[in-house]
Amino acid sequence: MKEQISRSVFWMVWSRGAVQVISFVSTILVARLLSPADYGLMALTAIWIYTVSLVAELGLATAILQFRDMDDAELNACFWLSLALGAVGYAGLYAAAPAVAWWFANPRIVSVLRVAGLSLPMLAARLVPDGLLRKRLELHRVAQTDVISALVTIPVVLGLALSGAGVWALVAGAVVMPFAQAATTFWFARWRPGLRLGTRRFREILRYSVGALGSKVGWVVFQQLDTFVLGKIAGAMGTGFYSMGKTLAHLAPDKISVAANQLASPIMAGLQSDTAAMRRSLLRAMRLVGCITAPLCMGLMLVADDVVWLALGPKWMPAVPVVRVLAVCALIRSLDVLFAPVLFARYRTSFMCAWTAGLLLVMPAVFWAGAVWRDGVGVALGWVAVYPLFVAWLANEALAERRRLDLLDRIIRLLLAAASGAVVYGGAIYLSGGSLPGELGEVTSWVVRRPSARPRVVRPFSAIPLSRGEQTL
Repeated sequence: MKEQISRSVFWMVWSRGAVQVISFVSTILVARLLSPADYGLMALTAIWIYTVSLVAELGLATAILQFRDMDDAELNACFWLSLALGAVGYAGLYAAAPAVAWWFANPRIVSVLRVAGLSLPMLAARLVPDGLLRKRLELHRVAQTDVISALVTIPVVLGLALSGAGVWALVAGAVVMPFAQAATTFWFARWRPGLRLGTRRFREILRYSVGALGSKVGWVVFQQLDTFVLGKIAGAMGTGFYSMGKTLAHLAPDKISVAANQLASPIMAGLQSDTAAMRRSLLRAMRLVGCITAPLCMGLMLVADDVVWLALGPKWMPAVPVVRVLAVCALIRSLDVLFAPVLFARYRTSFMCAWTAGLLLVMPAVFWAGAVWRDGVGVALGWVAVYPLFVAWLANEALAERRRLDLLDRIIRLLLAAASGAVVYGGAIYLSGGSLPGELGEVTSWVVRRPSARPRVVRPFSAIPLSRGEQTL
């Protein structure tokens, strides 16, 4: 297992680093060519595609990972069931597209949703081979799949954007990438579906997968709730600024935490019977991830205006406050993804359903209040104010099977490791000419000060002369 983990880590680090750089550069280029309204339109469409894709998956990916001895008949049943649900999901989206367009008062959503929804059957088709690769800890193959699909998709998106295709460049990327992923995953997994279906144990597998489905669908719906609520109140333009700010804030932390989660899921499944080893692995992963993401998120919060200006151009500067606030949330979310593999490995699907149900009950009101108060910045502040309370609940359950006092020294080391990077980075920013107390004070002022009628771009490094000059948007 150690050799497999070592090979997987090597490929995941280098491949994700390469994909990160390529994706970041392509995102910058495409964002300069497209308008915020194009990104807002695609964000509103993605809500429905992501949600339906999780329903089509039916939680079977988690079941494939957790049931260690699935036979061919069970795998065949998983494949054909998910593929059928993917096709039904696309048919439902196709029929519902006019209603979705009416809700958001944007008729362009009809055609965009119907074309982008073609990705659903392809997402469903790759479920079984992808699950087999993860179960075998062949995560280097998963990483190679990501690299290949990115190299296929990015030229298509960039070429269409350069030709003036607008939002259709993003739609093409949403269709081409899952197709490339499905083809590559089947090639690496060396598995083909057959017609012999099911066993007596398949009912047990379905019961577990439905429980996992409930929590995963709830999580995906929750992840899109902020965009859903904001899109109704602020429209495509305001949603576009928020969507881009959220993307930038979570870009690096999400890549790191997703890589850690990909390793954690099969490892925790393999350690199902050893609770102490699971806890040790969890705390080690939290220390490593937190030590990396803390300085990244704190640094982005301090220099967000410069990053947005240089990377995206002045038209995107209204996204700066969103980037600053969500950088704090990105740090929290880079750690909370590590708790779910522990609970799924312990077959705690009922708790995960209850936890996501709590999010779905509470957070919509938080997002709505924030959007009415201050559009995208208000929604971002709602994330930071309320979501950490739910993370604390999740962490308590993930660590519940060991005595809290036994974990105290480890938790203290985790917090110190995460905080040390942030302190060093903040000190470097302060010595380079920024005023750290003033910057943090300005972020705090967003909460207590009523916004002015015209949006103002926050520029914390006013003491540093800038050759590009100031611009009011």
